[in-house]
Amino acid sequence: MGSKKKKSGLAAAASKKLASIGSPRMSPEEMAHMLFHAEQRGEVERVPLEDGSWAWAVQGPKGMQMLKPTPDMLAALERFAHEDHDH
Repeated sequence: MGSKKKKSGLAAAASKKLASIGSPRMSPEEMAHMLFHAEQRGEVERVPLEDGSWAWAVQGPKGMQMLKPTPDMLAALERFAHEDHDH
């Protein structure tokens, strides 16, 4: 396990996000868009939560983290699912 894996798109985006702390943040729609495509590529997955909702399992700098979508993110995901959103 000595070889380093190439950073996934999500890991690169997360690194960029961490580097931009103090800068304008991603909008909920931008975050949902990034995670929507990461999910399509198999880089993140949805996992059920005890309350019946779900979250994305995301590999973060401190290990696996759960990211629960906000209502705005859910609305954006709904739009993406109904559009031909395969760019």
